[in-house]
Amino acid sequence: MMWTWFSRQSPSGDVSSPSDNRLTLTISNEGVTFRPDTSIPEWLYNPLQFGRSSETVSFLGQIEERGFAEFDGNAILLSWDSYYRLLPECDADELNSLLSLPKERKLRPSIQSQGALEDPDFRVVLGDWFDERDIALTVPPDFVGGLAKLGSEECVVPEAVWRLVSSIKHINTATGRSGLENRRLWSDIRIHAQAADAELSDFLRRTVVLTPERLKLGLRKTDIGDAKTVEVLPSFEGAPNKWIEFFDRFPNVLDRYDIPDGEGITQVIIDPQVKTVLREIRRWPARLVSGQRAEAFVRNPFAALGEDASKVIDEKEFEMSRAEAGITFQNFTADIQRNSTGAVVAVSLLIEETDATTVIGERYEFPDIDQLDRFIAKLAGRIESNHQCCVWEGFELEIIGDTEAQLEILREARKEWGKPQVVISYAEVHDLSRYSSRIDGIGVEKPYCSPFIARKSDDAGLIPENVVFGLWYTPTGSEQPIAISLDERQQSKLKSTVEEAKRAGEDTISFPGLEKQISVSDAENIIEILGEATKDVKNGVYKAPKIGEGETKPPTERKSLLLKPNIESLEYVESKSRRIEALSLPPSASPALPSSLKKSTQLKEHQRLGIAWLQHLWKNTPEYSRGALLADDMGLGKTLQLLCFIASCIETDPKIDPVLIVAPVSLLENWKEEVEKFFEPGTLPVLMLYGDDLKSKRISKSLIDQQLLQEGILRFLSPGWLGDAKVVLTTYETLRDLEFSLAAQKWSIMVCDEAQKIKNPNALVTRAAKKQNVRFKIPCTGTPVENTLADLWSLFDFIQPGLLGALNEFGTRYRRPIEAETDEEKERVQELRALVEPQLLRRTKADVAKDLPKKIVVDSCKSLNISQHQRDLYSHAVRLYKQRFNGGDSPFKNHLGLIQYLRHLCTDPRPIGQRSNLTESFEDYSRKAPKIGWLMNALEEIKSRDEKAIVFVEFHDLQRLLQRFIAHRFDIVPDIINGTTSASSKSSDSRQKRIKAFQQDDGFGVIILSPLAVGFGVNIQGANHVIHYTRTWNPAKEDQATDRAYRIGQSKDVFVYYPVVTADFTTFDMKLDALLEWKRGLSNDMLNGCGDLSSGDFDELESPDGDGAFDDVLVDEDDIATFDGRFFEAFCAALWAKQGYTTYRTPDCGDGGIDVVAIKGSNGYLLQCKSSMNDGASLGWEAIKDVVAGEALYQKKHPKVAFSKVAATNQRFNSTANSQAQANGVTLFDRHDLVQLLRSFAVKRIELEKFLLT
Repeated sequence: MMWTWFSRQSPSGDVSSPSDNRLTLTISNEGVTFRPDTSIPEWLYNPLQFGRSSETVSFLGQIEERGFAEFDGNAILLSWDSYYRLLPECDADELNSLLSLPKERKLRPSIQSQGALEDPDFRVVLGDWFDERDIALTVPPDFVGGLAKLGSEECVVPEAVWRLVSSIKHINTATGRSGLENRRLWSDIRIHAQAADAELSDFLRRTVVLTPERLKLGLRKTDIGDAKTVEVLPSFEGAPNKWIEFFDRFPNVLDRYDIPDGEGITQVIIDPQVKTVLREIRRWPARLVSGQRAEAFVRNPFAALGEDASKVIDEKEFEMSRAEAGITFQNFTADIQRNSTGAVVAVSLLIEETDATTVIGERYEFPDIDQLDRFIAKLAGRIESNHQCCVWEGFELEIIGDTEAQLEILREARKEWGKPQVVISYAEVHDLSRYSSRIDGIGVEKPYCSPFIARKSDDAGLIPENVVFGLWYTPTGSEQPIAISLDERQQSKLKSTVEEAKRAGEDTISFPGLEKQISVSDAENIIEILGEATKDVKNGVYKAPKIGEGETKPPTERKSLLLKPNIESLEYVESKSRRIEALSLPPSASPALPSSLKKSTQLKEHQRLGIAWLQHLWKNTPEYSRGALLADDMGLGKTLQLLCFIASCIETDPKIDPVLIVAPVSLLENWKEEVEKFFEPGTLPVLMLYGDDLKSKRISKSLIDQQLLQEGILRFLSPGWLGDAKVVLTTYETLRDLEFSLAAQKWSIMVCDEAQKIKNPNALVTRAAKKQNVRFKIPCTGTPVENTLADLWSLFDFIQPGLLGALNEFGTRYRRPIEAETDEEKERVQELRALVEPQLLRRTKADVAKDLPKKIVVDSCKSLNISQHQRDLYSHAVRLYKQRFNGGDSPFKNHLGLIQYLRHLCTDPRPIGQRSNLTESFEDYSRKAPKIGWLMNALEEIKSRDEKAIVFVEFHDLQRLLQRFIAHRFDIVPDIINGTTSASSKSSDSRQKRIKAFQQDDGFGVIILSPLAVGFGVNIQGANHVIHYTRTWNPAKEDQATDRAYRIGQSKDVFVYYPVVTADFTTFDMKLDALLEWKRGLSNDMLNGCGDLSSGDFDELESPDGDGAFDDVLVDEDDIATFDGRFFEAFCAALWAKQGYTTYRTPDCGDGGIDVVAIKGSNGYLLQCKSSMNDGASLGWEAIKDVVAGEALYQKKHPKVAFSKVAATNQRFNSTANSQAQANGVTLFDRHDLVQLLRSFAVKRIELEKFLLT
């Protein structure tokens, strides 16, 4: 084929001009060739010789220079492969126009086969063709390379179609093909056919051939004592579910595996290089590698698996597998701490842990000299025996070139380390009279288990997922016990081993990790104990088993002060009758202001009322009032009100106990500055218990009683740490870590700023706050309820324990206003309001700040048109997400991953996994990201007013990108303040100092803030434009960020901007904006709360084609047998929801034997879900016992619902289970029953994910 285009002819026939030169285009199966009609030396580098075609010639020169095209001096060839590689970098229509190629059309074929794969003349043929509208073409296209001719029309086809047609031509022209060669060729064709969306004949659809050239090595780590064992799971892209099973089935590695997949056979052809690596893995028993060999393998798999391994295993993929398996490398250096005289007082290891992406630093301090001796001996032994690591206290320390030098440092320190006198004694710490009467003792903290405690916890280690089951034993000739972990899989393996031994009539068994065989009866006893322990942990009542005589005790758990929790029942009460009458504020109440308040300080009327209210409650303490909840809107001056109240109390009684103020670290400096700003010097002596100030107050472990150290009680403040301070400022984390010292101090007043930190009863910071010995407690938060009313209960259990009853009773009795449906429930809402009203003060800006300037939301920025680049990335992301269940590779593990990406995409459009490019020009970037162009224009307008702007941006790379663009445009470098900015007032570069500098600069300015790190607590009234460049998940937090500028002290109207990317479909930005406005409306009633949006709120997201963004892949009947415990619970919850029930999964901790609750009106189901991965397994009646035991708790929680009990399994129940179910009124659902339900009530995969994420 040939196209020639001509420029206008020169007016003179004998005078040549650039417009006379013509360019000829030739299209062949190899590619597209361009050549001039006349001989022009170096014509490719002289584009101006070609008139209107100069742009094409110039472009050809560029792609030749980049290696896309080949130039022989006369003609330039752009191969079809290079054309398609070039296509993603260009707009397709523009590229084709430039190359004089026709437009691309989305054609797709159907394909059939002739003959069998074993036949030497096996063929694949193209059948009918379909256009973009799925209409069949009347005439099949003729192909020349990537060009298709449809009668008189021509078009370029997508890359996948070109490769499909080319690969079909190749198989049909190759002769003398073997069955193996046919399979390899069909494997390639099938990949292209899937990419081209081709219709396959039934035979071809069921004929799946995979020819993996690369391997992925999955890893599972098991540590048995000091011995590392790693299970290696070789896989590859598209591997069938049963690949490992068939790989393990044969003693040798086969050339071909035929693996059934339910609909047909998947044939896996093993490449010779792949086979070499698989053969090495197959030599390891059960694919397990242990001990020194395992240590070497995880560090260098290529040395262990032979020279072909480097060709078939990707190093980065192996590093990721290693990280996912929890296999990390830890290096250490010795750190010797000395006192002022140079004596060694502590010895530590500074440990750096490295995985595939991060480096984490941690300090391990030896509690005593004996422990150091043991470590030195062990490390020396490992070095001598040429091991590559040394396991110590959960750390896996690498032995490298520097290790022997570090060992010598430790030996020298051991010689110096003495035993100084004890300053912190065991008797003193264990004297409970020193603490609050709410302290119930000293012991190991256990989780509080309640259906009303949020599953999210700040404290890892207090939930059953973190419980490790196992046993301790002491090897022969050793005094050190060794832990043998027995997770669920290992327990199952132990049971199988016992059953096989009993069938064979054997009395003993061997088990990995034990040096000797154990009796079958002992093994059965271990299984029974672990089973009971598992049940107890699940029910929250686990107690450590007693140590038998002569056994060695395992290491002691850390002990803490134990609280009377008020969870299941009231154990501690400070509430009195006639409280409401006593606490009513007299109408004539006025504040007694402290004389230390600077005369220049002018209080607002609402601040004066707030001080009077606090003083009135204080006068009624401790008889009727033990605290107050200050819930004023952000920006109304809560800090100044509290400081005036505190100062007045100190002036009235100078001998009063000190005051404790607890706040997030970012607010400590602000509290200190407010004291200095509003009060006369020296009137409120402040101690900052944080950073260097805290470090100087802590006591060395060498001065702590050894008995305390053995109990894990390690952290104390030095005697006399308080000094002359009357006010102590500290963080929630310090409150938690130093609970013994702080709880032993009597406090007159305790303020908890940003008190949402103490809303989770299970969180250690919440417990630490409630352990303090305080006369009057004041939590401060503008959002007392975020997610559930349990937030409010936890705050009042801190303020006035017992007022709202025990948590379980409270959670059963009260509903949020938005949830209250019956008249009785609505009456109880009013009852709750009346209970808390005397000790709760909440004012909004609209109520009290009448003189505050206007807050104006600028809506014009909520209609920024999506760019084509964003639209393409959006479509691509949705397409990748939807192919997860079609055998395709997807970067999104669940719909939450897609949501997070689309959120980023609407603001900073980047391909998946790519960070912001700090070298990209503004012109290029602004074409892709409409928000940046809008931002620059908005800042131009703000600059013209000579005003300042705050830009809230969450992502660090985007913060830096905006900084660069703003600096280039406005010749100022905006400061960035995020979580990496020091909060310490001692730092010359602290966030408070930088914010102050921004405010003090004259004229126009911009500051870039992280909404997470600086979205609350700081004052920036110097700015009156607030731009939420990225949005949060919670309107209350967004408003908190806005109120950094919109607060008392602001003299200008504040303009708030929420830029939104819009399109002809509902973008993520549009959906998020609508949801945040809806949530913002709900939060007008404080008791409704204003929690974060959930992933389920985004179900209706659309994709650019108008369809839903989330896939409709259904759960298959065969899937049921493959579900593990959590997935099976989610499946049952979704299945009952499909039947019209309101369902929820119960917490993993404290579920009381119930996994799923389903309610419809006055009827419901309580489900206990038991899953097994062993196909055809027969389950006993454990599920029946659990659901019967759990019925009472949920009947109490839902008193008006008549529940039916259900036990469900993805396998089947045995005869005992059936008879017990009948006797106890329990309905059984086995796999067959669930399949029948699934046929009537289809469940989508995404619906399972939602239940897993909630």
